[in-house]
Amino acid sequence: MKTWAAAVLALLVALPLVACGRTESGPTTLALWARSDESAFLQSVVDAFNRTHTGIKVRMTLIPTGNFVQKFGLAVAGDAGPDLASIDLVYVPFFASAGVLRDITPQVRRLSYLDKLSPAHMRNAQYGSRFYALPFSGDASVLYYNVDLFRQAGLDPDRPPTTWSRIENAATAVKKLGGGRYGFYFSGACGGCNVFTFAPLIWASGGDILRGTGTSQQPSVAASPQVRQALQFYRRLWTSGVVPPQAQTDNGANQFTPFETGKVAMFATGAFGISTFTHDFPNLHFKVTPLPGRDGGSSSFSGGDEIAISRTSQHPDAAWTFISWATSMRAQDRYFGAAGVAPIRTDVALGSYSAKGATYATLAKALVSGRAVYSVQENALINDSTGPWTTMIADAVFGGDIDGAISRAQKAMSNTISRG
Repeated sequence: MKTWAAAVLALLVALPLVACGRTESGPTTLALWARSDESAFLQSVVDAFNRTHTGIKVRMTLIPTGNFVQKFGLAVAGDAGPDLASIDLVYVPFFASAGVLRDITPQVRRLSYLDKLSPAHMRNAQYGSRFYALPFSGDASVLYYNVDLFRQAGLDPDRPPTTWSRIENAATAVKKLGGGRYGFYFSGACGGCNVFTFAPLIWASGGDILRGTGTSQQPSVAASPQVRQALQFYRRLWTSGVVPPQAQTDNGANQFTPFETGKVAMFATGAFGISTFTHDFPNLHFKVTPLPGRDGGSSSFSGGDEIAISRTSQHPDAAWTFISWATSMRAQDRYFGAAGVAPIRTDVALGSYSAKGATYATLAKALVSGRAVYSVQENALINDSTGPWTTMIADAVFGGDIDGAISRAQKAMSNTISRG
């Protein structure tokens, strides 16, 4: 990320504050860029807005998820960006720090429902004391488990694991069934997947991976014993054979497949798992439960997207009209929650969305109480497939060098943060 990020910053310094130059007669047309993995629901959101607004129209462009961050940053720096962008919340602090996003603090502070928005999203929408985005779509990590495999192994599916040792015991019981059945799965080579599902195990146990923000931020993987304990937990799962072999090299591209086969008992993922498993695998009987700490408690990564106005938008007022509509109670209820997407309003998430059933209620509680990583270096620290977070998990869990892996990650993270 470093090379293109530097290019973004350099271009922004030299770039005069000019608009996109998108002048049309008739309705104002807003360009919205979003990640391709939002295609299942976002077009209906845009269509609903366009049906109900005669003076403003939104035209959506889907960008391949893996290319979104780089393409959006460079496009705005080159004065060719969209008016609006739906951005993974972990990247908002970086884009805000780079000057890519418009400061919307005055509009945000006038919202009557500001206290109803997802706390984790709101934290990542800020840089310094200013707001550069608002929550758009929600998600939360929870533990999915196969009800049929639990029953076959003599486990009570109405009493899911609430500690790490109970996860290990349940995984071992399912593995003993034989026939290619496994107890647990995770994508071992996917940094983003593991901050979404592994970091909550650490948080729920009282630990953390980063402390502080901005220039005072420091890694805490070496100082937090819960990081070592969580790596030992995954190492035990791996060496005991309850995790399928493909976990070691899975970069997330096929993360759903093992659980979808019905031969893996437990797999942590987000709200999008509901529609995937329900619609594509109707015979897969599953439930969800919070991700537990070592000895109890629970935590979740509260993920999803923020919606932001780019620095070069020529239509910031129209763009704000879309944002305020998309975060309204009616839009979040009808076009997000009803479509199975976790709403970013706590009143909708804990209301109509939770009323859809126990699975949705568990996800809503996880979203509202969850947290997210906040760092302007998130990609280099966490999501990068060769970065310190991904490498630490690989070296510790699959290589067995837990102390060495933690030490190297601490040093690499410190160096990355110090370089800015």
